[in-house]
Amino acid sequence: MFSIETFSLQEMTELSSELRKLGAGARTQEEIAHRIVNSLYEGFTVGNGEEKAFVLVRFFVSLHYKDLESPLKRFVENRLRDNQELRPDTRCLTLLATSGQEEQWRDRTKSNDHRAIPIDSPNLATELPMVALLCKQFGIESDSISDVVLTYPERSSGGVSTVDSNVVMDQDQATFNVFFVPEALNSPYIYAQEEFVKPYGIKSLLGFGGILSAGQIFAVIMFSRASIKREVAQRFKPLALSTKNALLQVSPGKIFDLP
Repeated sequence: MFSIETFSLQEMTELSSELRKLGAGARTQEEIAHRIVNSLYEGFTVGNGEEKAFVLVRFFVSLHYKDLESPLKRFVENRLRDNQELRPDTRCLTLLATSGQEEQWRDRTKSNDHRAIPIDSPNLATELPMVALLCKQFGIESDSISDVVLTYPERSSGGVSTVDSNVVMDQDQATFNVFFVPEALNSPYIYAQEEFVKPYGIKSLLGFGGILSAGQIFAVIMFSRASIKREVAQRFKPLALSTKNALLQVSPGKIFDLP
């Protein structure tokens, strides 16, 4: 067990090694993602160690629409806006695994809003703006992501907008990174304030992600009931590389578990 309040460099090294090993013997990316979210949800505590630190942990990966399983294709189609175009190569941010306090949060098929969202959809900018910013950091551009950069706090250099350094922690890193919202309450980066943040006492949001292959990214998002310090958040960056190494232990085409 690790304390999210005192997570050390030595513990980061230990956890990084554990995550890399979670790809061993897996048949699909979904199986690995499920192992990872469960490891993070079960592995971190707060206070005296009797309470889990994270209320919810989710694992997303970007996939082409043509590679989605049939239920996810229907989910995306049903949420399209009138002026949206859906092509076989449309990239969708897809919920691959989830673990959390509520029973329905342990089954990705029970997510009402986040099962799959086209990356160029305004829904991504509205519902998962911190992930949209991460997409921009990794060079995945869309109008909706540009809107996030213009709408939310930004850092400018020479008149050119860049990703908010208060959320995406390393501006020069374009392959894996950490994103961090130290104060979740009333943050513009977490939209479900009344339905989620306030009733579940979410204090901070922490995530990490990276480039899995050309044009494909992954992101892990953790909602914490404890306030997380910035120096602790920075220690999650190596976990992105370990997660990538775990995922690469299965064939790229082996994504979803069979029914």
